[in-house]
Order: sequence, then C-alpha cells, then structure tokens
Amino acid sequence: MYRAVFRLCRKQVLLKSIPSLDQECRFLGSSICYNSKRFASRTAPSASKSSYESLVERQLFLNTAYTRSADAKVAGLTTVDGGKNVEIKWDDGSTSRYHSMWLRQACHCPSCRLSTNQPIVNFKDVDIDATVSAAQLDGDKVLKVIWSDDKDHTGIFPIPFLKHYSYSDKSLEEIKNQRKMVFNNEARIPEVAYSDVMDSDNGLFKWLNYLSQYGICLVKNVPTQELTIRKVVERIAPIQSSVYGEIFDVKDTPQPINFAYSPVRLELHMDQPMYESPPGLQFLHCLRFDKQVTGGKNFFVDLFHVAHKLREEYPKEFQVLTRIPVNWETVHYDRDFPVHMSYRRPHITLNDDGEIVGVTWHPGLGGPLLTQEKNVEPYFRAYKVMATLLNNFPSQYRHRMQEGDMISFNNRRVLHGRESFNPNDGIRHYQGCYVQIDEFKSQVQVFTNKFGDGKLATRVGNLDLQ
Repeated sequence: MYRAVFRLCRKQVLLKSIPSLDQECRFLGSSICYNSKRFASRTAPSASKSSYESLVERQLFLNTAYTRSADAKVAGLTTVDGGKNVEIKWDDGSTSRYHSMWLRQACHCPSCRLSTNQPIVNFKDVDIDATVSAAQLDGDKVLKVIWSDDKDHTGIFPIPFLKHYSYSDKSLEEIKNQRKMVFNNEARIPEVAYSDVMDSDNGLFKWLNYLSQYGICLVKNVPTQELTIRKVVERIAPIQSSVYGEIFDVKDTPQPINFAYSPVRLELHMDQPMYESPPGLQFLHCLRFDKQVTGGKNFFVDLFHVAHKLREEYPKEFQVLTRIPVNWETVHYDRDFPVHMSYRRPHITLNDDGEIVGVTWHPGLGGPLLTQEKNVEPYFRAYKVMATLLNNFPSQYRHRMQEGDMISFNNRRVLHGRESFNPNDGIRHYQGCYVQIDEFKSQVQVFTNKFGDGKLATRVGNLDLQ
C-alpha cells in the first residue's frame, strides 16, 4: 500500500514538471502520438539531476570518445513505420533511423548499461517485436524512449552517441571513407625523433599518425643500449609475446631457430602468419651495424597497395586468392620449446562490401596446399602473378639502417625483407619486438580523439570488417 501511495504522489509531482504535449511536439517538429501523462510519469528527471547530469555522473556522456559527433544537434524527431523506427533529422541536413531493437540493445539507463560503458541487456527478456511507443528530447543532449512491451522502462541515449553510431547509408559511406588506407607513392619512409616520441604526447601522436596513415615510420637517434626498445615501444602499448619471446635478437647465430638469425637473404614477408592473430606492429632497433659489412639493407612494400593493384590489373587471379585458403605453418621440434602451429586462411580477405580488410604473405611459411584438386593449378597461377607483382612493385621502401635507427611498421600491412650480408665483415645486430594490432589501433583512436579531429582510425589489416 505504501508503494502505491508513493507512486501516486510521485506521478502527480512529475506531471507538473513537464511541458504540455502540444508544446513538446511543436518544439520537436514531431509526429509522435502518445499519452503525455504516461510518458511524463516515466521520463521526467529526478528532483536533483537531469538525464544529462545522470549520464555525466555515470561517465557515459563520452564527448572525447565521440569527438567527431560531440556537437551534433537534433533538428527534428519522429517515429515511423508504426514505431519500428525512430527518425532523427540532424542540423547538418542528414537523416538517421534507429530500429526499436537497436535502441533497446543500446539503452543507457542504469538497468541496461554499466558505468564501464558495457551493455547488460538480456534479450531473453525482450519482446523482439516491441515498438517505440513514445520518444522525445530531454533538452538538446539526451533522447528518451519508451517501448511498447515495458511501460515502466525509459530508455535514455546521449545525442553524440546516436550520431556517432548512425547507420544510415550516408553515415556508413563516411565511415568507409575514413577507414580507407592512403598509399604512399613516393617510397619515402616518414621519420620522427626519439626525443619527440619520449618527451611529449604530441610527438607520440605524430609517430602513431604516420604508422596509421602509411604503415611505416623510422624513429631516429634511439640510444643503442640493449633493451632500450622496450622503453620506446611501451610508449604505445605493452609488448606482445610470441614463440620467440618478448624481445628477440636478430643477428647471425650458429644453428639458428629462424633463418632471420642467419645472414641469408630474406624475401618480402610478414611475420608469423600461422597465428590466429599474427603480430601487429613490428619494431627493429639497430644496435650495431658495422660500416664494413656488405649487404644487409632492409626493404619494405605496402602489401595492401599491391593487393589493390592486383585487383585492378588481374581480377581473375585476385578472386582466386580470396577464395582458396593457405595452410600457414611452423613446425620446429629441435628447439627448447617445440612448435607445431598451423592456421588456414586465404591470402586476401574481403568484408561484406568487397573491400580488402586482410592480406597475408610469407613465402617461407606457406605449408603444402590442402584444397580440392580443381583448386591447385588456379592457386599457383594466381600466386605466381601476385609474387611477380610484389617483387617488382615500384613503390618499394629501401633503407640501410644506421646505429640508433628503429624501424617501426604494421606487420599486417607492410612486408619486410633483407639483403644477404657477409657476417665475416663485421657485426649486424638488431633487437626486435611486437605490439598487438588492436592495442595500436586503440591508441591511434584515443590520440586522434584527444589531439586530432576524431576521424576514425585507418584500417589496420586485422580483418575488422569495417
């Protein structure tokens, strides 16, 4: 009984606290028809906090995360399709529609989303056919929604969130364009200074931006003490371990466990494609490279650039390499920790729009082909075309490392190779390590939102379908 009395009193107080339905609809330019008393009793803010203030207090009004949409304004609001969709007209002239179930899953109320920004909606309790029975703005920063299946539940949504995640055709095209890779035809490796990277976030942002835009960057004047690479790399993210440990030495060694630890020529390749998630960024720090050593120069090629050229010039072979999987493998028992790894994926991976989102290449780790007989000859013909295009690609980076140089590159995008060298001439010693690709992408987005224009991070080759 006490609860019933409380609800009645609360309802009467709230009814006095909101504008009339007609006034609200005129303000919104809305065609929504609903019971204003019912909506008011469940959407008015508490006596002490507005919906916006509540979202801020719960750390869910993420202006920095949604930098490119932070200033979005709603020009008009209505429900359409019998409440299946809420349509928003934005002040930039664009229009977005949000399905009732899209909104239900994205609700920001305390019952549906934690302050860690994680949704906790359990769809076993949701009527999948529920429609939006009422929707209105709360000020200019928050949208409020009531669904037909639960009159006691009010959904709340930050306006920047809705704009940021708009899935209209125009919005999806903008996302696609922002994530596109830019290819460098100059074959010049961009550079940053060690001191800039270590001393300021702006210097770090410059490094991240080069790696995001071109997939490669040279850090100059890094101290040549061993393990300095850890201090520099961890400005971006923790080191990613592999079967070669966290930090590995690249130099001529007796009985090497990898042919990179010998003086032979290394053809263009990405490291460790036999992993489900191959290493992301790779770093090679030149500790010593005696001037008298002949050979040993490094060379690099943008694999995505080559794949796009393959598609333009050899569409048939391109399709073959998207279709037939390769058995990427490393089998090595004669080592302290034996390794027997294999993973099947095609050379080229496409998303649902047919865009290239992943390319894999390593001539030394492609195991015997396991496919139907009819695929074997078409595969090797296509492989030959790709290999020829790759090795003759005109936009190839070449650099003889100097002591104190640290080359950084996206292992998922930029292939690396090395000329053979004569170890009897002197010493050539690098230290190397990796950073997980998704942690790199995250840092790019964080720094772009904090110091840049909030543009979405460039595609990084991690098979993200965006």
